[in-house]
Amino acid sequence: MIENIRVAFDAHAAECDRDPKAILMHPGNYELVGWDEVFGLPVLPDERVKPKRFLLVCGTGHGGYCTQGNVYWDDEGRPHVVDAEPDPA
Repeated sequence: MIENIRVAFDAHAAECDRDPKAILMHPGNYELVGWDEVFGLPVLPDERVKPKRFLLVCGTGHGGYCTQGNVYWDDEGRPHVVDAEPDPA
């Protein structure tokens, strides 16, 4: 998978003027590989990504989630976490 990420990273650099901000992986693959960072980019689990696939994120908007909540990217390229919804009691 690391080789596929490198190829995608290089292809992205050739096609897009924005740097990737994160790598999203299917939660099962995220747990399997156990990576928090690859090529200097955070790796986040995201259920929208199909198994054995990954997604490079650039731009703004929703960028996955972590244990603290949903991760969003602002216009300046900074991530911020929106707290997860509390469990109803």
